[in-house]
Amino acid sequence: MDCPACGKSNLAAESNVCSRCGCDLSRLHNVMKSASRHIQKAIECMQRREWESALQNAERSWRLRHSRLSARLAFLASAASGDTDSATRWHAAASRLPSDHGFH
Repeated sequence: MDCPACGKSNLAAESNVCSRCGCDLSRLHNVMKSASRHIQKAIECMQRREWESALQNAERSWRLRHSRLSARLAFLASAASGDTDSATRWHAAASRLPSDHGFH
């Protein structure tokens, strides 16, 4: 995660203040946590074969944070539900992004 004010990278997840510029990061952390919760819900829905709910949660995560994992989950849910147009768009979105190392 990068500080939106100064761009410092690899900010500690437990710190709500940028160590370089002092920017308040609490809202950004909350957004990241919410995106992560939607990823987890999407995975749980996928395991239960609830494709529409999985897609909705993957899309919610995507709106909060454009991550490769959220796009990949949206791709899988779209493909599983037979929506090839949507699956194609999500596959392209996932392909454009770097890997989500450490995203949970």
